[in-house]
Amino acid sequence: MNELTVKLEDISVSFGNKDIFDIEQMSAYMNDRIAIVGRNGSGKSTLLKIIAGVFEGYTGEVQRETDFNYLSQIGDPKTEISESLDFEMLSRMNIPGNNNLSGGEETKYRIVQTLSDYKMGLLLDEPTTHLDQQSIDFLIQELEYYYGTLIFVSHDRYFINSLATKVWEVSDGRIKEYAGNYKAYEEAKEQEKLEQERQYENTIKEKERLNKAIEKQASKADKMSKGQKSQDIKPDRLSSSKQKDTVQKQAHKTAKAMESRLNQLADAKRPDQQADIEFPVSKAMELHNKFPIMGRDVTVERGGNILLDKVSFQFPLGKTIAITGNNGSGKSSLLSDIVQGSGNFDISPKVVFEQYRQMDYKMFGTEQVMQFLMRHTELNESIVRSMLVSLGFSPSEVMKPVNQLSGGEATRLSLALMFVKPSNVIILDEPTNFIDLMTIEALEKFIRAYQGTIILTSHDRQFISRTADRVYTIFEKNLIDIT
Repeated sequence: MNELTVKLEDISVSFGNKDIFDIEQMSAYMNDRIAIVGRNGSGKSTLLKIIAGVFEGYTGEVQRETDFNYLSQIGDPKTEISESLDFEMLSRMNIPGNNNLSGGEETKYRIVQTLSDYKMGLLLDEPTTHLDQQSIDFLIQELEYYYGTLIFVSHDRYFINSLATKVWEVSDGRIKEYAGNYKAYEEAKEQEKLEQERQYENTIKEKERLNKAIEKQASKADKMSKGQKSQDIKPDRLSSSKQKDTVQKQAHKTAKAMESRLNQLADAKRPDQQADIEFPVSKAMELHNKFPIMGRDVTVERGGNILLDKVSFQFPLGKTIAITGNNGSGKSSLLSDIVQGSGNFDISPKVVFEQYRQMDYKMFGTEQVMQFLMRHTELNESIVRSMLVSLGFSPSEVMKPVNQLSGGEATRLSLALMFVKPSNVIILDEPTNFIDLMTIEALEKFIRAYQGTIILTSHDRQFISRTADRVYTIFEKNLIDIT
């Protein structure tokens, strides 16, 4: 029998008047590798904190049979040298020996701090945030040889698929366990959707059958009450009245039984049906240049350091271009210089840029979500509503004033705003950082439907594979097409 490491019983968490989640019972065992998934704000980080023992705002019981190391999503790394640090790991993760660390370098330093102190339980909250692909691969290799219980929150599907043996889904205030990695989880969710569709169709058919049968029995009883004889009855002179009364009562009884059965049928809920999204490009936004963005001998420099040295490229019309590379290689700087258009860039004069920056749009005022988007777009309302459904907005949330949106809702709204505003070139700099997996999948859907040109940077391999038509990487100050 597997050795228990932590058990949660009757856990309930609420913030103010809002119930976050309730857990009847969940357990983790030695050598479990559990990925926690769910929408932003669903309680994933709170669940990790409860297991770690650093959150007390809950009711219920937590039984810990081992000690846990905990890497929080946001932290302030103490960069002073400590004898407890694994210096070999520090070196292999290319962390500089100074206090001026980038976001990715801070994450790597905190990971080294966490892994240097070995315990039989390990909790990681979004450990791949800001990490480049090389660092993610290194972390996966380290965790593959970790002996103990690993529980982590991540929005990187490649990372989850490489490590997870179980998935805990936090949704609608409940936590459900699925066997396998993220791919297995997706397959299980698809089967659930198919089963829900089948149950919905069967319930609808049964209700239709019962309604017709009830109408038939009611009509039969009505005819008997008017003295009409049923064709199935051959009464003699003495029994005709009695038989009529008996048949009539039986018809009423049968109809009532059917009505009872109809009332017992649960209301059928159809799985969410999301229509394909199409973004029409207005005539004013159309481009006819085969390569609307080109660079000839472009040099990108920051702080006296040359990041790209005399690179040339042609980004084709209507394609999604992904730019990859290690942290600090110059990806974001290149995007910034393209938008500025200075130097040796050849940008079509009809290019209209739209950019996404995390939480760039501050939401003020009492305007409803739908009204807010419609004020910024030429698209029809059905397309905008379909986008909001894809992003997980419920009918009631669509009517919310924008100044009452949560952080996660505001982020999803800012993504929608970027695609509804008139543009023909969209710039996405690490768009998958800090958004949940469901929103990432909605963003992929938007990118595939968008008819303009998209230039993006990302360390998320699965995101790139699902969206990019052309892939470039920055290596040794060169921009190399690796498509």
